[in-house]
Amino acid sequence: MLEFKNLHILIVEDLEPMRRISVHCLRMLGVGKISIAKNGEEGFQAYTRERPDIIITDWEMPEMNGIEMVRKIRRSPYSPQKDIPIIMMTGYCAKERIMESVNNGINSFIVKPFSAGDVAKRITNIINKPVDFIVTEDYAGPKRDDCTDQIKDDDIIEKIKANTGLQIKAGTGTLSEKAIKKAQEVISENKIDFIPIASNFVYQLSCAVEKIKNEEEPNRKSIERIIDPIMQIKANSRIFKHELLGDIAAIMLDFIEKINDVDDVVIQIIDANQNTLKHLVSGKKKEELERDGDSLKAELKGAFDRYMAVKYKISQNILKVGDVADL
Repeated sequence: MLEFKNLHILIVEDLEPMRRISVHCLRMLGVGKISIAKNGEEGFQAYTRERPDIIITDWEMPEMNGIEMVRKIRRSPYSPQKDIPIIMMTGYCAKERIMESVNNGINSFIVKPFSAGDVAKRITNIINKPVDFIVTEDYAGPKRDDCTDQIKDDDIIEKIKANTGLQIKAGTGTLSEKAIKKAQEVISENKIDFIPIASNFVYQLSCAVEKIKNEEEPNRKSIERIIDPIMQIKANSRIFKHELLGDIAAIMLDFIEKINDVDDVVIQIIDANQNTLKHLVSGKKKEELERDGDSLKAELKGAFDRYMAVKYKISQNILKVGDVADL
């Protein structure tokens, strides 16, 4: 049976309510020592100073994001334990995002909103199944059968044997279901007011949309400015009991992650739906929107699906560019 009481976990997360939830969740799972940092730079400093056993990090953060921190831990000559297990916990869920984090050397990935079971499962897997750590010209991270099988022995610059030290600290096997249940109660019963935070993200989205409207040639960077606040709303809303807000943001994120260019129709669709998000966080029409939530989500997804279908037909020369305006 596993016990986490001798483990030290570092949480790197910029959003204070999410840090609080994460700390309480880990405490209920039995983790003995928990450190926190507000961004990747603070996270790297805390890692070098405090030497935790595992790092759980967010992706999007100010000053230094989670991916940049992982790269620094894996590659910096000042990194004291480059093979430390790292779990990426983020609202991003697109396959390309997951592969980006894997290629930068993470050990595991959790999509927000998360459950206590998700967290327990990732930590348990790291302890029960330690893996070798390898460094090549292009990669530094855990050796994975699914992602590093193309790497030849001659390509490996450094290899660190799998560390079983966490098994000495925590044992092996499974974690108590009672502990997981208690940790989930902390998440499910939180009373944190997310609306002020959501309002800020909706404002950021509104600014990004207005900026993209005034750009002559919007590009992928323009899209990324829109993606960040939507991802934050999607990642956090459901945990703080704003399911419809999170569901709408999730549908929007799934759509926007798939596009590489922006046209007037994309802007119109996003603009209309950011107004829906505004109404939800302001309380205006909230009851009406929540009552019609299922049809609202179906309508939103339908608009995105129709757009993608038309774009595909244009790429196959089945339709002309002007036909997009008919959505």
